[in-house]
Amino acid sequence: MSTTTFEIRVRIDQLERLLMFDYEPGTEGALFDICDAEGRILKTGDVHGPVTRVRITDLRGDEFYLMVLDGERSAIQPFQLSRVA
Repeated sequence: MSTTTFEIRVRIDQLERLLMFDYEPGTEGALFDICDAEGRILKTGDVHGPVTRVRITDLRGDEFYLMVLDGERSAIQPFQLSRVA
């Protein structure tokens, strides 16, 4: 089984405290995880393309990873809450 990787664009709406990422899922079962720097899963959910919005009011810290799994495709995108535009 081969895995195809891809990149996703991440941005933060500081006023609404939302993380948004651009990705059009290729399967109905596409999922995302937000993990902390130690790899603990903090949030998980379904990908709703073309833009998925995730409430981040309960995230503590600054360094996180967004992981998207879409069939045989996957991506890991590091982000910092203070630096994402």
